[in-house]
Amino acid sequence: MHRDIVQLSRFRRTLRQPESRTDLITCSICLRVLRGAEWVDAEHVIREIRSYELESPPHLRDAVCEACADSIFNRRAEQEPVAA
Repeated sequence: MHRDIVQLSRFRRTLRQPESRTDLITCSICLRVLRGAEWVDAEHVIREIRSYELESPPHLRDAVCEACADSIFNRRAEQEPVAA
């Protein structure tokens, strides 16, 4: 089921405008940044786009990377059901 959610978020992302150099998708949990099809450390992206030299800071869009999403769903699956 959780794979369907991840696939849906990828599909929605493709419908939006193309990503600019200063429009960054970041994982809200591990803080890695999506560059192309790969999640990379923020420090690498900062050096790559030289964001410290830009006139305005990059626009950050929140997301959850596949590794963090898998971790969340695995922990939820291991928990005992709670009676209401």
